[in-house]
Amino acid sequence: MLVTLRQLQYVIAVAETGSFSKAAELVAAEQSTVSQQIRVLEDRLRTEIFNRKSLPITVTADGQRIVEQSKEIIDKVQQMLVPFKQQPNRFG
Repeated sequence: MLVTLRQLQYVIAVAETGSFSKAAELVAAEQSTVSQQIRVLEDRLRTEIFNRKSLPITVTADGQRIVEQSKEIIDKVQQMLVPFKQQPNRFG
């Protein structure tokens, strides 16, 4: 099962904004892309992350765990990259 960091970023953005369109603006993507990629992730995980019937969009119980874990994963990746951002690019 492939889950991308971008999908996790989309999940976090929708959870924080309560809107697919606002999330798309936040992550510089098309609203349709954000919606589609979250649907792909939900299909892979076999659970709904968001309740789309409410406005603003709300996070389901399973979704809350996914959002929290997504934040942890993104934070870990950002921490991993910190030491390397200071180094010159050795590939030109």
